[in-house]
Amino acid sequence: MAEDALITGAAAPAGNRWIRSAPVLDSIWAIAVAALIIASSFFALVDVENPLFRTGAAPLRVYALWLPVLAVLIAVFAAAQRSVMPAAVASGILVPSIALLGSLAGALFFDSVSPFTDAGTPLSLGCAAVGVAMLLRWFVYQPVPERGVESRPTMMSARVLLGIGSVLVVNVVIAAFRDGPEWSASFVVATMFMLLTPLVVLASAAARTVVANSLAANAASAQFVAVVLTVLFGDQVGVASVFALRTGVVGLVALGAAAVAAVFGMIMAVVESDSASVISVDDDSSWRWDVSDGM
Repeated sequence: MAEDALITGAAAPAGNRWIRSAPVLDSIWAIAVAALIIASSFFALVDVENPLFRTGAAPLRVYALWLPVLAVLIAVFAAAQRSVMPAAVASGILVPSIALLGSLAGALFFDSVSPFTDAGTPLSLGCAAVGVAMLLRWFVYQPVPERGVESRPTMMSARVLLGIGSVLVVNVVIAAFRDGPEWSASFVVATMFMLLTPLVVLASAAARTVVANSLAANAASAQFVAVVLTVLFGDQVGVASVFALRTGVVGLVALGAAAVAAVFGMIMAVVESDSASVISVDDDSSWRWDVSDGM
């Protein structure tokens, strides 16, 4: 059977599928999400002419245009090579873009100003939802490495990544409450999307696979770069905390640490012994049933 004959978790036989290769399917998901993000950037979020608020304008175009274009290029390469690793890279690069679109569109869509939103708001929220579905399927359908055959990050590196991910979560939550929010659906939805990169880091630590570590490393790196560029391009008018996904200095340090820890986990991946998966058998014959017992 060919290496790409089966997609883990799929019910249909490989011969009945339009897309038989898992890396190609992952790449198509990344390309579709990136295309939706780019398309949504040309539509205004709020129904006002001046200023025209859309994600494709500065300083947010790094999220809505630059990162998705880079993801498309890498995903095309992944599909051509039928390689899962560049497909994971492309998907990870899209994480901060999904987080920004979801947080902005969610805050506007569920806020009291929702009657004044434009077409870009529901379109961006829909893009973010599709992006979340793409990330969920990564952790649902990616197989766990076989013991004694395939390498995976060590437990120590997974614990380190788990700790850094927890710091990222706490940092976003503290920053959210520091902004003095009012409890509402818009605040909850926006905050949940801003937690997307920390949650991806935590999920990758729990999955403990090389591919998941690659996804986490690129998600953390992409958000680090996006936040820095957003601040640089928005220094004349100031950058709101929500535009930087409530990252802050502590978050930037944690994002860098998460990327380094994930890459280190990939480099130090080892083949685990399969002895833990073998059930030990007690060879004591005193408990065995004999045909003469009870007769």
